[in-house]
Amino acid sequence: MTKKKIYLGLVIFFIAATLVGTQNVRAHKPTSILLSYSSNPSSIDVGISHPVDDPNTHYIETVVVKVNGTTVITETYTSQPNANNFHYIYNITAGYNDNVLVTVTCVEGGTSSICLTIGVGSCSTGGGPPSIPGFPGVWVVIGISVVILLTLNYKKLRNNTTQT
Repeated sequence: MTKKKIYLGLVIFFIAATLVGTQNVRAHKPTSILLSYSSNPSSIDVGISHPVDDPNTHYIETVVVKVNGTTVITETYTSQPNANNFHYIYNITAGYNDNVLVTVTCVEGGTSSICLTIGVGSCSTGGGPPSIPGFPGVWVVIGISVVILLTLNYKKLRNNTTQT
């Protein structure tokens, strides 16, 4: 086998490994969350869109409801009601101008949040986009791949310059 074929095979291997590694660490967060508040009785309707193949193995694991920064509900689930869209209704104590923050987390690690100010509308969630667990691992794989490819390329270039 020639050096060129070995080099090409290694390049393809590292590209494939990087792509596969990227797919494994990507979190699957809910595609959307909708909130609606009812004052009689005081409750919040959380509409979640989280399309999955199997709602028994890939599901919304936790829903956390905070009113004015204080956690009032933390629900943990072991499946989701169906494979696409569903609602959870929670009884809460909230009034006009209170901020209700709902954070929804997928069992695979993706997180989404939405905030509602009662009687006013949406509010800021106060945080940036959620980090994806395991994402730094992708950079480690990419970094190692680049170092190996540069090393192989350096040896090839050095061999070419010594032959001429």
